[in-house]
Amino acid sequence: MSQDKNNIWQTGLILAGLFLLMLLLNILMPLHRDDYDYSMIYTTAVHIVNFDDVLRSCYVHYMLHGGRMFTVFCLDLFLWLGKIWFDIANALMFVALVVLLYFHARREIKLSGEPVMVAVASLLAWLSFPHFGEVAIWKSGSTVYLWSAVPVALFLLPYNLSLKKGESVFRGWMFIPMLLLGVIAGWSVENLAVTVVGVTAFISWHFYKKQNLLSWMPAGCFGALIGLIGLVAAPGNYVRYDDQGKGKGILTHIGNQFAGNGEMVLYILPIILALLISWRIFKIVLAEKKGVTLKPVDSRVTVGQWILLGLIVLLVTSYFNGSFVAWAIRDVLYSLVMVPAGLTNPGVVDKVNNIFRGFEEMAIYWFIIFFIYAIVKKKLGLSKENIKLLAENVKAKEIWASYESVRYAGLMLLLALLNNMVMMAAPTFPARATFSSVCMIIIAAIAVFREPVIRQYYEKYTAKLLYAGAFGIGLFTVSATTLVMYTMQQEHEARIAIVEEAVAKGEPIAYMEPIKMTNRALRHVFFVDFDNGVTKYGLCKYYGIEDIKVLKDENK
Repeated sequence: MSQDKNNIWQTGLILAGLFLLMLLLNILMPLHRDDYDYSMIYTTAVHIVNFDDVLRSCYVHYMLHGGRMFTVFCLDLFLWLGKIWFDIANALMFVALVVLLYFHARREIKLSGEPVMVAVASLLAWLSFPHFGEVAIWKSGSTVYLWSAVPVALFLLPYNLSLKKGESVFRGWMFIPMLLLGVIAGWSVENLAVTVVGVTAFISWHFYKKQNLLSWMPAGCFGALIGLIGLVAAPGNYVRYDDQGKGKGILTHIGNQFAGNGEMVLYILPIILALLISWRIFKIVLAEKKGVTLKPVDSRVTVGQWILLGLIVLLVTSYFNGSFVAWAIRDVLYSLVMVPAGLTNPGVVDKVNNIFRGFEEMAIYWFIIFFIYAIVKKKLGLSKENIKLLAENVKAKEIWASYESVRYAGLMLLLALLNNMVMMAAPTFPARATFSSVCMIIIAAIAVFREPVIRQYYEKYTAKLLYAGAFGIGLFTVSATTLVMYTMQQEHEARIAIVEEAVAKGEPIAYMEPIKMTNRALRHVFFVDFDNGVTKYGLCKYYGIEDIKVLKDENK
């Protein structure tokens, strides 16, 4: 078998594995929260039972809640068709997005030759998307973010390829297809839609100035503008803004930027550190060309690093056995700090408990990342002394001028920042709204990692370590996510059975115990108990019951 064919098979297996993982998680994810509302004609208790109901529900939503017609249509349609069809479609969408991000990073429609880079793109998408369970698995969330990103990435691909090639990759007959795809891309989510219009307008202007503009380019831009107008002009937007934006001044909007971008940084930490290492590798290469040699560094693992590794093992053991470490720390904090300070009211205690429910998973994740980062630095000789030596001999502008991948990555990072800044106009900026910006950051990262000198250095000095680290992080997050989601699904089914029994008996209220497991597996699991207002309201309408009561947990 030739190397190219072998690479294609490896890439196919990676993508097939990714699809099966996402399919499993989608199957385990039940209808939840807003899914119940969207299973009915919007604002009513009438279940969607045919295609006309789908269209009617979309119309009501457009008039009363928001302009995201494409995503709402997809959600209502698949909720009507059945859960399994959504599960399959959603898994395919995730795989399609990973492939499209890789194509954008490579700036070529080709999957052969780089199975490792496809695997890296898959891992970064798995780790870095903010609130993964909300944006990639939960039906009402994934149709907004994941299902918007796929047509946008597809729509922008010919623009990117044309920019790389210096001439159009399409002929004029693509006028109508690009116009229609542009409407869908523009009718996505607000900040991404604005970015799409701006990018396609700039590229169209660029080719116009070169006297090499073909009709499909401005047609796609015009279609995106139509979609954007349809998105923001929806009467429902003004209804929602009056509700959410009332009393929020400019300082609140600016503060939202810090909160949204700050939380995004926590999720893209592996990318940030890997890009920082790559930046220094570029410096090493350019310094060597100038005859500058790094001073020898002791690459042995230190005592502190062995202690950190032992702590990681302890925390992993605790995580899968009731989180005894986290709760022990919580108890010590409660006894020595909170009780003496008088911080014992139920509201404060509940907030502290909520922090410690996610304490171990975040600690494990960050400790593994920093453990790998510290060892990689040593293996590459990046001591403080050598980093200072590189800074003195190689300037940033030299790296920028020497590598096209760096310039492309820099532009993608700038675009990600601007894409987030569009959210300045929104009354809120939840971390999930950074989804499309993280897509751009992943593209930037893969573009840099594909650079031959970066791959050579990583493969020569740190390949085994990086493979082991990727396997460890992947195994932990996938195992934790699968375990928590399976447990949540079982808990959910038991409580739905209680609701259905109450309905069958004609009882107006369904009583149930609270869900005990609250781990979120790095936000890869999105599930809240049935006493949450959104969940309870939709469930009650869906099943025709007056109320759901979750009994107080005496051990809380």
